[in-house]
Amino acid sequence: MIDARYHVYDSAVLDAPIEEVWQEVRDITKLIPVVFGDNVREYGYVEGGSAEKVPSRFAFTLVSGESSLEEVVARSETEHAVTYRIHGQIFGIERYTGTYRLRRVTTEPDKTFLEFPREFGVAAGHDPAQVVPAIAALTAKEVAAIKAYFAKRRRAA
Repeated sequence: MIDARYHVYDSAVLDAPIEEVWQEVRDITKLIPVVFGDNVREYGYVEGGSAEKVPSRFAFTLVSGESSLEEVVARSETEHAVTYRIHGQIFGIERYTGTYRLRRVTTEPDKTFLEFPREFGVAAGHDPAQVVPAIAALTAKEVAAIKAYFAKRRRAA
């Protein structure tokens, strides 16, 4: 039997140069508090992981009590991309991979294009008709949080 796979995607133009954005995106533990804000209780690398080591596992726990063990499985310094996957399930999804990918906006060097595709399966006992739109909304919310973070940094500078 073939397990269904679902894809969601969101993107934004960020108000910061790619070099500045990459310093935050390449280290997933810098990105967790940006995307989850006050909803994250604790987070960090585990099992000897670090921003400089691939693969590298990290974990986080939300204020709601949901927790996740995930792993950075690929990072390209030249392509400005970091891919990670989930171990287990959270939010009704499993077999999840996501990639944050940055592109230079050539006509505006102080801006960066961020794209965020995600692929996942829906965990047994969960309804895809509810889970998939919820993950699409979460993806959009995370991208909006990253955009707002860099806009705020730009205003503060």
